[in-house]
Amino acid sequence: MVTAFDDLNPDTKSTILLELLKRSSTNTLQLVSSLIIPTLRRDFLSSLPKEISLCVLSYLDIHTLCRASIVCRSWRDLINGDALLWKRRMIQDGFKHDDPWASKFRGAMPLNDDSSSSSSSLSSFPSPSSSEQTPLPNNGNDNDTRPALKTVTNPYKERYRRLYTLRQNWRKGRVRTARLITHPQNVVTCLSVDEEKIVSGADDSLINIYDATTLARRRCLRGHEGGVWALQHVGNTLVSGSTDRTVRVWNLLTGKCTHVFYGHTSTVRCLQIVMPNKNNEPKQPLIIAGSRDSTLRVWRLPDPQKDPPYDGATANHGPSSAPPTTTNSTTTMAASSAANANPYHLYTLTGHTNSVRAIAAHGNILVSGSYDRKVRVWDLSKGTLIHRMEGHGEKVYSVVIDPERNQCMSGSMDATVKIWSLETGQCLRTLDGHSILVGLLGLSKDHLVSAAADTTLRVWSPQGDCMHALLGHQGAITCFQHDHEKIISGSEGGLKLWDIKTGKLLQNFVTYATGVWRVAFDQRQCVAAIHSNNITYLEVLDFGSHGLEEAEAHEASITRPVHATKY
Repeated sequence: MVTAFDDLNPDTKSTILLELLKRSSTNTLQLVSSLIIPTLRRDFLSSLPKEISLCVLSYLDIHTLCRASIVCRSWRDLINGDALLWKRRMIQDGFKHDDPWASKFRGAMPLNDDSSSSSSSLSSFPSPSSSEQTPLPNNGNDNDTRPALKTVTNPYKERYRRLYTLRQNWRKGRVRTARLITHPQNVVTCLSVDEEKIVSGADDSLINIYDATTLARRRCLRGHEGGVWALQHVGNTLVSGSTDRTVRVWNLLTGKCTHVFYGHTSTVRCLQIVMPNKNNEPKQPLIIAGSRDSTLRVWRLPDPQKDPPYDGATANHGPSSAPPTTTNSTTTMAASSAANANPYHLYTLTGHTNSVRAIAAHGNILVSGSYDRKVRVWDLSKGTLIHRMEGHGEKVYSVVIDPERNQCMSGSMDATVKIWSLETGQCLRTLDGHSILVGLLGLSKDHLVSAAADTTLRVWSPQGDCMHALLGHQGAITCFQHDHEKIISGSEGGLKLWDIKTGKLLQNFVTYATGVWRVAFDQRQCVAAIHSNNITYLEVLDFGSHGLEEAEAHEASITRPVHATKY
């Protein structure tokens, strides 16, 4: 019978087997099932070389990858144990992978690639399809009841879980809010945020420093005699500019003003700290300040913890002399003398004929925009003019620099955005679409964002093609910030979150504001300076308070030294 069965064609064999099974008892069917299932089940991943198995897994989107990790223990160990797999997953899903947290583990596990290589080297791996509705599953097999985070030893996977949860919290509006009454009757003119601190400056001459975790005020910096209109901090060094015409350098660890620079004869309207890039340009950290006196000044950035204190007024006018309070020629000469005697002062850049409204610098290249309708490009290594670019019909309010494409952009009261060549100084393209003042510009690797007084924002490609027009604000856009995923913008009426890739409005975070003066965000928090009911306060939106408690506790146990941060 068996020999005869072997001689039959496949279709006949299938028919005979089906008829036999129909006529079999339950016990016989159970026996057949127990014999067939193990024969058909095969762990193909475990039978392949590890390198090939990981290559196969790299083609899975995050949700499929997590489901695969609960198939069996060997798959879980394979998926959870490879750092490169999760590093690639972070790159493909648009997460920052070269971060200080993950870098602490690079020496603790073997990586099969060069950790300094760019994401372009991984372009052969496909991007996963996005499914925002599917939560990131826990790991472990069906019988493993231990919390997934405790079974994970791969720091890149833990990092991915944290970033994924944060992204979902932003998009879904899962947030904890707090309110800081900081400059209650004043306009907040400057705002800066990092993982440790929140820094705000206002027209009341004060600078407040808050702990980003506890939200307690750590310092109130007093010293300016007029409103603070510009500030930036790097680490624990803060630089501020004011209507009192001075630039001040502060040590945030002590709260002391260590250096006071004079020279400008009108309000310091904009400033930037320029750190050396990978080509060591500039050769030292610089401070650049633009003023309503139509000039720009360049100083070497002091190290408040190493360099001796310096006060330009004391050094040049004696300890009892006050800084200049008028703008006549005698005052101008005195201010110039004070600046020239300053050992930190490098250059005074002249040429604009009206207020310098905006600056942007990278390496040794500085771009300035002025109310004289001109955009100028300067060489910071020599303090000389490279290009004087004309074309705007009204005042220039904003500039950004694009070193990757060797170009810069400017926004003007003439309602246009212009793209300029840094090599030739020629206007490459004029971007139309706004109907009134383009007061704000922002640039990231793949997106140029413009915001105008016509209540709209526009998202452009860096080449100048309009990708999205963001409609929905009730008044002129007063502030915004963006990254490669999102835009947060503020105006009269409230604060909105947009998807930069689709132009879709995701959330209305604040809907009751008379005005939103400033907004700044980092990976976890968004801080907005709100004016409502005649009170100015900081609204702090914390997106790391949902779903991250266990992850952060575990992360803290392996990464953070046991000491308190001091200010």
